[in-house]
Amino acid sequence: MLISTVALAGGVHVQHGGPQPLAEHAVFDLRVGLNGTLQSDGQIRPDLCAEVSPFRRLGFEACGNGSGVLLPHDGPDMAHFRLRAAPLVHASGNVDGRVMVGAGFTEVQRSADRPGFRFGEADPAQVEAAGPEVSVGAKGRLWVTPASHIVLDVVAGTAFIPGAPAVMGWSSPVVPFFSLSTGMGF
Repeated sequence: MLISTVALAGGVHVQHGGPQPLAEHAVFDLRVGLNGTLQSDGQIRPDLCAEVSPFRRLGFEACGNGSGVLLPHDGPDMAHFRLRAAPLVHASGNVDGRVMVGAGFTEVQRSADRPGFRFGEADPAQVEAAGPEVSVGAKGRLWVTPASHIVLDVVAGTAFIPGAPAVMGWSSPVVPFFSLSTGMGF
């Protein structure tokens, strides 16, 4: 068992275990996984997420399947852009776990995305719509070196997208969603 001593303002903190994260540095995660909605199509789609956390308990995340950008074809997508905070953090050795809360917006699209975001009601010819979202989740990180980690992230939330029925054919503008992703970070 590795035991190290780290001098902190106001005292000394003893750490046990394997590699420890670098103190108070920005963290970047890149994850892949699945994203789904509890709407009439019930499809689960691939998901790619990038999250940067410039502060220990606060970060910004963008997730989507990359349709038309990363994927060679245009198709249905649900993209999330949110600010995430960790009100509860528990760290032990080289593992940390977090309860995450988020707020931001979600965009849904049925085919090729157009630049910008369309909030509010949608007409039948519109291919995308956006609206506010809130989410809760859990994130776990295993630090494999002081500067890199493996991450697992689970998120559930709800978006309110007034244009979703016209754009996606869904029965309601209330769009519950969930996602599971894993990846690496530094």
